[in-house]
Amino acid sequence: MTPWAAAAGAGLLLVVTWVLALLRRRALARRLASVATRLDGGEAVGAGSLEDVLHRLERAAETAGERSYDLQAVSERLAQAIDTLPNGVVVCDEDGEIRYRNHRAEEFTGTRHGEALAQQATSEALTAALGGEAGSRAVDLFGPPRRNLRITAAPLLGEHRTIGAVAVIEDVSEGRRLEAVRRDFVANVSHELKTPVGALALLAETLADEEDQAVTRRLSRRMQIEAARVGRIIEDLLDLSRLEAEESPLREPVALHLVLAQAVEQVRPSADARNVTLEVGDAPRRLRIVGDRRQLVSAVFNLLENAVKYSDKGASIQLTCATDGREVAVSVRDHGMGIPTRDLERIFERFYRVDRSRGRDTGGTGLGLAIVRHVATNHGGRVEVESAEGQGSTFTIRLPAPFDLVALSPTA
Repeated sequence: MTPWAAAAGAGLLLVVTWVLALLRRRALARRLASVATRLDGGEAVGAGSLEDVLHRLERAAETAGERSYDLQAVSERLAQAIDTLPNGVVVCDEDGEIRYRNHRAEEFTGTRHGEALAQQATSEALTAALGGEAGSRAVDLFGPPRRNLRITAAPLLGEHRTIGAVAVIEDVSEGRRLEAVRRDFVANVSHELKTPVGALALLAETLADEEDQAVTRRLSRRMQIEAARVGRIIEDLLDLSRLEAEESPLREPVALHLVLAQAVEQVRPSADARNVTLEVGDAPRRLRIVGDRRQLVSAVFNLLENAVKYSDKGASIQLTCATDGREVAVSVRDHGMGIPTRDLERIFERFYRVDRSRGRDTGGTGLGLAIVRHVATNHGGRVEVESAEGQGSTFTIRLPAPFDLVALSPTA
């Protein structure tokens, strides 16, 4: 081979090498341009120089970073919003792996039996949702405390497949309780009114054909008693309805000694009829309660009336008041039959009686303690009871003391 041919071959090789390098450079530029176009979200343009492409890549990276920051901020806001929901929310991916739980759902991830049951039911609901089966199921946790849950799950769908599932855990305990209270209330009202109304109908039928004056008078007195009983039930129902409607009662300073005196005056005829002695402690004249005087008198009267009805003839009842500067306490103590421990949690329910037969004998409506509880709640307080069967009971209404009240010594 001549030197010229060798030089020509070497030059051709250099040209080919340069061309291949240029093609590779342009191919790389085109690929980078394509990537930049996808990242930048714009329309495809010519590849241009490698420097231009790199500039576009840099700009696309900045745009992607800004979008990522925005998405992260949105995600955090959504997570905070979901955390404020009263229901638990659990999200899993297409493989069933839990990817998110809000704070409410975290309550059901413990090791206690009830928490394990809730967690298992949630997992089963998510698994069913991943299979395309949306639905809900009820879970009862017997506690304590007893809770009723409703778990609803649904699949999360992408363009052509399921990409995950979401479950919502709702605590329906309070709704169930209120529904049961409403059912019991309707049933109890019907039962309580049916007895005296039925007695009135029977007495009226008997009286229509009665000619003996002594029997007529006796039947008439009995009809008056039953009519008065119906009247008391209706009056107590109206009082209870007003109390429930007046969640924010009239607020004014009320002298406690006047509240006690008025309640004692109202109950004294019943106490005298049963020869029950009322021992009333001296309430400090400067002691005031901020609230509705009518409601407060009604609450103290109902406690006194309840004590009179369930005290033996000739017994005594103590009415006392005290304050520590933070709370004002009004207590009514009797020495009657007492309340079994199993009934202490239910005595403030409407129409609930420890001894139903005796309750009807005394003419009680079963609404007095429910009224007391509502009055205490409406005034930001509470009612407590201490009792032992056969040793009597002590009911105490505790109400917030006014801010300007100087602490007084307990008054017996």
